[in-house]
Amino acid sequence: MDADIRPRRTLAGTLRAHLVNPVVRGLLRSPAHRILSRSTLLLAYTGRRSGVRRELPAMYAVLGGHYVVAAGQPGTKTWWRNFAGADRPVTVTVAGRRRSCRARLLDPGTTEHLVALAAYRRRYPRVPVDDTTPVLDVAPDDGIARKLP
Repeated sequence: MDADIRPRRTLAGTLRAHLVNPVVRGLLRSPAHRILSRSTLLLAYTGRRSGVRRELPAMYAVLGGHYVVAAGQPGTKTWWRNFAGADRPVTVTVAGRRRSCRARLLDPGTTEHLVALAAYRRRYPRVPVDDTTPVLDVAPDDGIARKLP
């Protein structure tokens, strides 16, 4: 898919973006975050080209102190494209706590990508992800450059 072509949004995608995601974002920021915090984080980032600050809920797995986020149905979403190239600053809210992190899109087919996908599949065995699914490595921004284990 050409990087400049926006995928068509389905009715389900529109409902998710405008109804479900705002409710989930509110829950993740509230004292009731425990309902979702074991499986969902809030990823805040700035659009690479637009410069607009975005926040989206995403399911995650933990691997060696990093968060692994897979882009489900990547053909219908564009958010993950913001992380192509060099790592980018993000803010992650997990279990009610905000952290500064760095996120990068892993190259499909690399050992890192396959290890991260394996961690995600162990955490969510019923979620369909194939070997080309875009995967983010989200690492704490503590000044130490770290790769996935």
